[in-house]
Amino acid sequence: MLGPREEAWGEAWQDCGLVFTREDGSALRPDYVSHLFGTLVERAELPRIRLHDLRHTNASLALAAGVPLKVVSQRLGHSTTAITSDLYTHVIPIVAREAADRIAALIGEPMEARPTEVEKPLSSANLARDPDSDGETNP
Repeated sequence: MLGPREEAWGEAWQDCGLVFTREDGSALRPDYVSHLFGTLVERAELPRIRLHDLRHTNASLALAAGVPLKVVSQRLGHSTTAITSDLYTHVIPIVAREAADRIAALIGEPMEARPTEVEKPLSSANLARDPDSDGETNP
Protein backbone atom coordinates (compact mmCIF):
# COMPACT_ATOMS: atom_id res chain seq x y z
CA MET A 1 0.00 0.00 0.00
CA LEU A 2 1.41 3.35 -1.03
CA GLY A 3 1.49 6.37 1.25
CA PRO A 4 0.20 9.79 0.13
CA ARG A 5 3.67 11.08 -0.76
CA GLU A 6 4.48 7.93 -2.74
CA GLU A 7 1.24 8.28 -4.69
CA ALA A 8 1.82 11.99 -5.31
CA TRP A 9 5.36 11.46 -6.59
CA GLY A 10 4.51 8.37 -8.65
CA GLU A 11 7.45 7.14 -10.74
CA ALA A 12 9.72 9.86 -9.32
CA TRP A 13 9.37 8.45 -5.78
CA GLN A 14 12.71 7.19 -4.41
CA ASP A 15 12.33 4.51 -1.77
CA CYS A 16 15.59 4.67 0.17
CA GLY A 17 14.20 2.69 3.11
CA LEU A 18 14.85 5.42 5.67
CA VAL A 19 12.50 6.94 8.25
CA PHE A 20 13.42 10.57 7.55
CA THR A 21 13.50 11.54 3.88
CA ARG A 22 13.04 14.46 1.54
CA GLU A 23 9.58 14.99 0.03
CA ASP A 24 10.48 12.69 -2.89
CA GLY A 25 11.68 9.88 -0.62
CA SER A 26 15.38 10.49 -1.16
CA ALA A 27 17.77 10.45 1.78
CA LEU A 28 18.43 13.44 3.98
CA ARG A 29 21.89 14.14 5.34
CA PRO A 30 21.99 12.73 8.91
CA ASP A 31 23.41 15.97 10.32
CA TYR A 32 20.41 17.89 8.92
CA VAL A 33 17.97 15.66 10.82
CA SER A 34 20.03 15.93 14.02
CA HIS A 35 20.23 19.73 13.69
CA LEU A 36 16.48 20.02 13.04
CA PHE A 37 15.74 17.80 16.05
CA GLY A 38 17.97 19.98 18.26
CA THR A 39 16.15 23.10 17.05
CA LEU A 40 12.75 21.55 17.80
CA VAL A 41 13.86 20.46 21.28
CA GLU A 42 15.13 23.98 21.99
CA ARG A 43 11.92 25.62 20.72
CA ALA A 44 9.83 23.29 22.89
CA GLU A 45 12.03 24.27 25.87
CA LEU A 46 12.79 20.63 26.61
CA PRO A 47 15.98 19.38 28.25
CA ARG A 48 18.80 19.07 25.72
CA ILE A 49 18.87 15.58 24.20
CA ARG A 50 20.35 14.18 21.02
CA LEU A 51 18.16 12.40 18.47
CA HIS A 52 20.18 9.22 18.94
CA ASP A 53 19.47 9.36 22.70
CA LEU A 54 15.81 8.61 21.89
CA ARG A 55 16.88 5.21 20.56
CA HIS A 56 18.64 4.40 23.83
CA THR A 57 15.73 5.74 25.87
CA ASN A 58 13.28 3.60 23.93
CA ALA A 59 15.37 0.47 24.39
CA SER A 60 15.94 1.12 28.10
CA LEU A 61 12.25 1.77 28.74
CA ALA A 62 11.25 -1.31 26.76
CA LEU A 63 13.58 -3.54 28.78
CA ALA A 64 12.46 -1.96 32.07
CA ALA A 65 8.84 -2.57 31.02
CA GLY A 66 9.59 -6.27 30.63
CA VAL A 67 9.76 -6.44 26.83
CA PRO A 68 11.86 -9.53 26.05
CA LEU A 69 15.49 -8.86 25.15
CA LYS A 70 15.03 -10.66 21.82
CA VAL A 71 12.20 -8.29 20.82
CA VAL A 72 14.17 -5.18 21.83
CA SER A 73 17.21 -6.49 19.95
CA GLN A 74 15.17 -7.07 16.78
CA ARG A 75 13.57 -3.62 16.99
CA LEU A 76 17.00 -2.03 17.27
CA GLY A 77 18.28 -4.03 14.31
CA HIS A 78 21.05 -5.73 16.28
CA SER A 79 22.39 -8.93 14.78
CA THR A 80 22.43 -10.72 18.16
CA THR A 81 20.88 -10.29 21.59
CA ALA A 82 24.43 -10.23 22.98
CA ILE A 83 24.96 -6.81 21.40
CA THR A 84 21.77 -5.49 22.97
CA SER A 85 22.65 -7.04 26.31
CA ASP A 86 26.15 -5.52 26.23
CA LEU A 87 24.82 -2.05 25.38
CA TYR A 88 22.00 -2.07 27.91
CA THR A 89 23.62 -3.85 30.85
CA HIS A 90 22.60 -0.90 33.05
CA VAL A 91 18.94 -1.86 32.54
CA ILE A 92 19.27 -5.65 32.84
CA PRO A 93 19.89 -5.61 36.65
CA ILE A 94 16.73 -3.51 37.11
CA VAL A 95 14.71 -6.02 35.11
CA ALA A 96 16.26 -8.93 37.03
CA ARG A 97 15.47 -7.24 40.35
CA GLU A 98 11.84 -6.69 39.33
CA ALA A 99 11.56 -10.35 38.33
CA ALA A 100 12.99 -11.44 41.68
CA ASP A 101 10.58 -9.10 43.50
CA ARG A 102 7.62 -10.57 41.62
CA ILE A 103 8.67 -14.12 42.47
CA ALA A 104 9.24 -13.16 46.11
CA ALA A 105 5.78 -11.58 46.24
CA LEU A 106 4.23 -14.85 45.09
CA ILE A 107 6.10 -16.81 47.72
CA GLY A 108 5.03 -14.40 50.42
CA GLU A 109 1.32 -14.50 49.53
CA PRO A 110 -1.08 -15.94 52.11
CA MET A 111 -2.11 -19.52 51.37
CA GLU A 112 -5.68 -18.55 50.44
CA ALA A 113 -4.35 -16.25 47.69
CA ARG A 114 -2.30 -19.03 46.06
CA PRO A 115 -3.71 -21.18 43.25
CA THR A 116 -5.35 -24.42 44.31
CA GLU A 117 -4.21 -27.83 43.06
CA VAL A 118 -6.85 -27.67 40.33
CA GLU A 119 -5.61 -24.26 39.11
CA LYS A 120 -1.93 -25.29 39.07
CA PRO A 121 -0.47 -26.48 35.75
CA LEU A 122 -0.30 -30.25 35.49
CA SER A 123 3.16 -31.73 35.82
CA SER A 124 4.20 -35.33 35.29
CA ALA A 125 4.46 -35.73 39.10
CA ASN A 126 0.88 -34.48 39.55
CA LEU A 127 -0.42 -36.78 36.83
CA ALA A 128 1.24 -39.86 38.31
CA ARG A 129 -0.08 -39.21 41.85
CA ASP A 130 -3.32 -40.93 42.86
CA PRO A 131 -5.29 -38.35 44.86
CA ASP A 132 -6.77 -41.15 47.02
CA SER A 133 -3.37 -42.61 47.93
CA ASP A 134 -0.92 -41.66 50.64
CA GLY A 135 1.27 -39.62 48.24
CA GLU A 136 3.02 -42.56 46.59
CA THR A 137 3.22 -42.39 42.81
CA ASN A 138 1.72 -45.10 40.63
CA PRO A 139 3.98 -46.89 38.15
